Amino acid sequence: MTEQHATCPPYPWEPFNPIRAWTAFWGLVGDRDDTRYVFAFFRAVNGRSMGHIVSRFANSDFGRSQIEDRTRFADVMLDRKTLESYGRGTFAAAYLHYLDSENLNPLGVHEAAVENAPELYAQLEAEYPEFASMTYTLHLAHDLHHVLTGYGRDPLGEALLLTFNGNQNGTRGSRLLGMFAGLRIRSEIWQWPVGRMMANARRMARESQDLVTTDLTKYLHLPLAEARARLNLVPDPLYREVRDAWTGPEPVSAKA
Repeated sequence: MTEQHATCPPYPWEPFNPIRAWTAFWGLVGDRDDTRYVFAFFRAVNGRSMGHIVSRFANSDFGRSQIEDRTRFADVMLDRKTLESYGRGTFAAAYLHYLDSENLNPLGVHEAAVENAPELYAQLEAEYPEFASMTYTLHLAHDLHHVLTGYGRDPLGEALLLTFNGNQNGTRGSRLLGMFAGLRIRSEIWQWPVGRMMANARRMARESQDLVTTDLTKYLHLPLAEARARLNLVPDPLYREVRDAWTGPEPVSAKA
């Protein structure tokens, strides 16, 4: 099925399916490292909610440049020699440290998505080039978002980043998965002020620059604090305090 708005390219969507979403969520609770459940959850709940984000991306200067040639964005992120040349304390240095400390590949999120649904992504490339380019770009930007927001890959950090992204870009899947993961974490560790941290993530999403339409690679050479300031991103100190003080077991809830 496709949807067409005056300023929105056609994009694929599926009817909202709460049963599939609930099954996918509990699959993630059982194995939070299995990204198949993340993508299954998004496909089950996103529905028509992607229209606004597709429109914003496709009608922005950055989006149009990505639709025309998405390789430049990826090439910058894969050029480790240049990123290292920016020096200590930069956004690039923080990004490389994040990748190395988590043993991540810059293309990992996108590769996992394609591996989980190769026929779908082949269809996107053939029939929905604008949507395919947006999806590819957001997949690559996911780790940049972690660095900029200060949210880690721990279950709490992932839930908060989902909340941030879902509230900023308007995608129902990220917003709901973040909320469900937050509620699950709150049920496991009652001492954590999860509600306050979720509210802080929503506030940061409202106040920051639109990351969907922003070429984040243009900020990599800057000191991390300056890059955050230019994007009006202020990491939540409460999240950092909670994480630094916690010595107990990690919650088993979902991550993306």
